[in-house]
Amino acid sequence: MIFTLHFHSVQNLTEKDIQKIKDELPRLVGARVKKFRNHLDLTQTELAQAVGKDRQYLYKIEKGIVTPNISTLGCLAEALGITLSVLLEDLHNSDQKEF
Repeated sequence: MIFTLHFHSVQNLTEKDIQKIKDELPRLVGARVKKFRNHLDLTQTELAQAVGKDRQYLYKIEKGIVTPNISTLGCLAEALGITLSVLLEDLHNSDQKEF
């Protein structure tokens, strides 16, 4: 199978665009973490312990208060039994506010 990638020109973001992404992306990612955690019927404490974090930190991730680094997201995805790409897919098409 041959894959064709289509590249578009670089889009210059305004300060407003950047701030909107910074404000919305953590909330959207957190909502995805919570969705998959609830699907597995895990408590925040159980998932937090599985990835070596405390419950308060996981709460802040799910609420979009903090922005977890890529390693933490990878650990969360692994603990949830999904890939990182599944955790992050379709954030811009979520039922929540788009950025």
